[in-house]
Amino acid sequence: MLNKGMRSEEDQRINSILQKLMTLVFLPENWNELELQVELNKMGMSVEDLRNFDSNTLNQHLVKFNFDWNHMEQFADALVVWSKREGHSDLKEKAKELYQFIQTESKSFSFEIMNKISQL
Repeated sequence: MLNKGMRSEEDQRINSILQKLMTLVFLPENWNELELQVELNKMGMSVEDLRNFDSNTLNQHLVKFNFDWNHMEQFADALVVWSKREGHSDLKEKAKELYQFIQTESKSFSFEIMNKISQL
């Protein structure tokens, strides 16, 4: 368990990574797999790991790297966007499983997440 100060630093680190990842996926002209690799490395994984991890392994990896429910949802949102790119359609199922993991493990119900699941 992280203390309050360390949790805040960890949240800032994760937010920074997620913001960069979202920038890379939402702006097609900025799509650069090398930059994506750099950001994923900060999360202890590679593009290849992301493709090879099963959903459960990915979920546990995010927990291990101190992602809270909100961060996991943002990462799942990025996976949905990536899944629309050529050669990355497998990420849609991982996003769906991550949303379901959040719903189950957070022990709180989110209509927004359920809506995202139903759209996949």
